[in-house]
Amino acid sequence: MAQALSEEEFERMQAQLLELRTQNYQLSDELRKNSAELNGLRQRVTYLDKEFAKAQKALNKSKKAQEVDALLSENEMLQGKLHSQEDDFRLQNSTLMQELSKLCSQIEQLEKENQSLREGKTAVASEEAFPASSVDGELLRLQAENSALQKNMAALQERYEKEVARQAENRGGGKGDASLDPCPTVPEASEQQAFDSNSSATSQQLLSEVELKLQTEREEKILLKEQLQSLEASKTTETSRLQQELTKLVEKLKKKQESFVRLQTEKEALYNDSRTKIKEIQQRKEEELKSLQVRNQKLQQELQTTNQGFLELKDQLQSCQKEHELALQTLQDQVACQSAESQEQVETILSENDALRTNLAALEQIQTSKTQEMNLMREQVAALGEELQQRQSEKEALAAQRDELNTQLQESLRGNTRLLEQVQELGQERERLLQELDEMRKTAEKRKAMLDEMAIETQQEKGRHKEELGNLRLQHEKEVLAVRARYERELRELHEHKKRQEDELRGQLKEEKARSQELESMQQTVEELRLQIQSMDGTKGWFERRLKEAEELIEKHQQEHMEALRICKEQHAAELQLKDQEVEATKEKLREIEKARNEHMDAVNRLKQEVKDTVDGQRILEKKGSAALKDLKRQLHLERKRADKLQERLQEILTNSKSRTGIEDLVLADISSPSRTQTGDSSSISSFSYREIMKEGSGAGSNKSTTGSPQSQSQPSRPAELSDEEISGLFQRLAEVQQEKWLLEEKVKHLEVSSASMAEDLCRKSAIIETYVMDSRIDVSGAHGQVDRSSLSSVLRDLVKPGDENLREMNKKLQNMLEEQLTKNMHLQKDLEVLSQELVRLSKECAPSPDAEPGLDDAV
Repeated sequence: MAQALSEEEFERMQAQLLELRTQNYQLSDELRKNSAELNGLRQRVTYLDKEFAKAQKALNKSKKAQEVDALLSENEMLQGKLHSQEDDFRLQNSTLMQELSKLCSQIEQLEKENQSLREGKTAVASEEAFPASSVDGELLRLQAENSALQKNMAALQERYEKEVARQAENRGGGKGDASLDPCPTVPEASEQQAFDSNSSATSQQLLSEVELKLQTEREEKILLKEQLQSLEASKTTETSRLQQELTKLVEKLKKKQESFVRLQTEKEALYNDSRTKIKEIQQRKEEELKSLQVRNQKLQQELQTTNQGFLELKDQLQSCQKEHELALQTLQDQVACQSAESQEQVETILSENDALRTNLAALEQIQTSKTQEMNLMREQVAALGEELQQRQSEKEALAAQRDELNTQLQESLRGNTRLLEQVQELGQERERLLQELDEMRKTAEKRKAMLDEMAIETQQEKGRHKEELGNLRLQHEKEVLAVRARYERELRELHEHKKRQEDELRGQLKEEKARSQELESMQQTVEELRLQIQSMDGTKGWFERRLKEAEELIEKHQQEHMEALRICKEQHAAELQLKDQEVEATKEKLREIEKARNEHMDAVNRLKQEVKDTVDGQRILEKKGSAALKDLKRQLHLERKRADKLQERLQEILTNSKSRTGIEDLVLADISSPSRTQTGDSSSISSFSYREIMKEGSGAGSNKSTTGSPQSQSQPSRPAELSDEEISGLFQRLAEVQQEKWLLEEKVKHLEVSSASMAEDLCRKSAIIETYVMDSRIDVSGAHGQVDRSSLSSVLRDLVKPGDENLREMNKKLQNMLEEQLTKNMHLQKDLEVLSQELVRLSKECAPSPDAEPGLDDAV
């Protein structure tokens, strides 16, 4: 009976072992299916991630392409407007400068005519100043001669009547004398009378001719004075009007030049800003490339280490499974002679298998988290690569824009050279310029509004992009949570199945315990079984120790891996901070250097312009001063000569009244001399005074000559000396001449002082230029001509720089937006790292803990 029972028990144990083996096979098949499904899901997730990345790339490319096209079209439109404005400005400058040159030439011609009119108040000056007015001069001379002849006729009639009366009186006196002494005095009186009549006739003829000439000249002078006064009045009004127009045009020219220089400075500033931004973007891209390469290398190293650890864990698990299978086979061989304790041992082995399964599930979860992290890292690397490609495309676009700006700058330099030659036409375009300025302001305001709209649209697109990213992240997390819930549900079902099997096994154990009470007689077999159980316990302890060592090794590797990851992240963050600090320091240095260079170039250009302006002004002033000095010296020389002659003749008149006949001879000789006829009637006040003295002297000489007889001495009507009024008039004229001479001397001294001061200023400016040239020559290497040409071109660029404040504001806004985008990307990267760490922690927490062993121990 005992043997039958033992055989039944043996068969039952064998059946149970077979069932357990089949269950183990089923569980392994389910595990394979689950792993295959997990791999499929992972592949699907990677495929979806790739598709999402491609769609995002396409969206970004389309958006950026549209933005680039819009920016390029707007840039081309603005460049066309700038070219049209520059052409209009050149045309206006050319027309205004032509009108200014015409006005300057007219003013110079009028000044020359005015000066010639002032110098030439006589007929010779009038012939020199107006060579085409010979008919008018002849008419004036004839009019003056006619008036002089009429006056002469009246004077001759009066003289004739006086002579007739005087001869009648002389005849009456002669008859009385003849009655007293008729014989001896008759022939002498007749001879004396004939001589007196001849001499008086000749003197009368000469006197009449001289008086006729004098009166004609006086009349001519009066007429010329009237004409000169009218011409001077008209010339003064015209010169004042032209000067006012000239001042207005000069003010307009200055305003135009200031606006042009401001535009050129703004254009150069924009060009420099764009060039510096391009350099900064290039540096940032290079640094980002380097950092991305380093990060990719680190990630690849981490991936290799994790793959190696995963392969080692797989090998260990496979070895453990093989050892368990060997242990099961040995147990199946030895089960024939085992009882309830063997079943307990089997239960312990199953619990160990469950623990190994849980460990395997935890390892798979760790592997999934690692793969997720790797996928995230790959996505980040792909995103960074895309950003790098975008930056490279932006760099190429900026390089093309820089080339276009260089060509535009060269064209503007050529246009500026043409402008410097055509800066003489600035007058009629003021209203049109104001209208164009209003249009430019309107376009600038429109541009600003467009830029604001673009900024708002970009912000909206960023917000929409962020929302899409959040939605995609939520979807991804939901999918991950769904997969995790499904796995947890399957694990719970497995645990429930396992618990049901444990309950069944416990019931069987109870039955076996009841049967074992009946088998107390089989103590020998039990002792043998105990020995076998002890050996199995030893093997079990060895397996447990190996499992614990494997778990400790896994935990140690995980800790080392996490520590290495943390250290790498800290080092990367520290290096990034250092690089950012270095970049900021270099940016600050570059800005300071650029600012100092701009200030230096501005000072040099300002000094060059000042020197050029002073040199031009000095040349003009020297020319004007030399011409004025020559004229003044010539006038001063003539006036001195005339004043000296006047003083000598006045002294002769005042000191020696007997020498008036000599004065008359001198005056007559002066009048009849060919040099006097050629150059005597120069338009000065002294010539007028000479003629009056000549007239008065000749009249006095003739009167004195006619009063040679005792009869002529008794006539009170003929003047014997100069009157006091004439002498006072001569003194007044002499004083006026001296005063004019003093004024001319003062003008000459003032011109000398101004020319000396201008010469000193020119020397000082030339010394400044020489020092600047010396400094530049010291700094220049072998290619001296090219550097000089580049410095001159930079000077011209600084002199003529167009630009727009709105473009500068737009560049600042774009730079700020770029910096904000970069900071947001950094924050997003940090958030992704935090989320990956949180996912790893949650996966560790959600991993099912092996709680089957304590229950089995309690049951035992």
